[in-house]
Amino acid sequence: MSDKSTFRQIVWPFAIAETIIWAAIYYSFPALLLTWERDLGWSKTELTGAFTSALIVSALCAPMVGRLIDRGFGRFVFLGGMFLGAVLLCALSQVTEIWQFYAIWIAMGAAMSGCLYEPCFAIITRSFGGDARRAITLVTLVAGLAGTVSFPSAHALVELVGWRTTVLVFAAAMVVATGPLLWIGCRAADRMAAGRAFVP
Repeated sequence: MSDKSTFRQIVWPFAIAETIIWAAIYYSFPALLLTWERDLGWSKTELTGAFTSALIVSALCAPMVGRLIDRGFGRFVFLGGMFLGAVLLCALSQVTEIWQFYAIWIAMGAAMSGCLYEPCFAIITRSFGGDARRAITLVTLVAGLAGTVSFPSAHALVELVGWRTTVLVFAAAMVVATGPLLWIGCRAADRMAAGRAFVP
């Protein structure tokens, strides 16, 4: 696989997918925080506690995710984390109680561990080996636009359809746009990793 083909089939799909994922399940929280505070009546401290819990769970799940990727299950971890995140966004659209909000974001931490930068970079490193730095840099630069995507789109959608439908739109974007991109990128990454394994 040529360098140009590699970037087309692996790096660019991952870069675009990571931008959407970060926008939908990470930056959506600060983008919608004030709306939730106003609509649900919970304080910023109560709300942000849920997000902190998600980050803690994500960190705790990271070693297990890394082991699964090392064993060749990166495609399933990446896609599974993305789909779990989309399902949890759908559940988020129905919350009425603070405990429901916390339960969803705690579970979201597991989803984050499977589909944010760490698993993406682990798959890239497994595939590219010592040449992974340039690929990781490109993914990071592109996905760095996620906040720029999330905040204005969240605010515009909230004005049009309310926050509950907004998170459903984010969930749909993850499945419809990110699902195929991850599938394409992970299949190419698996082929490249298998090819590297046979190089003496």
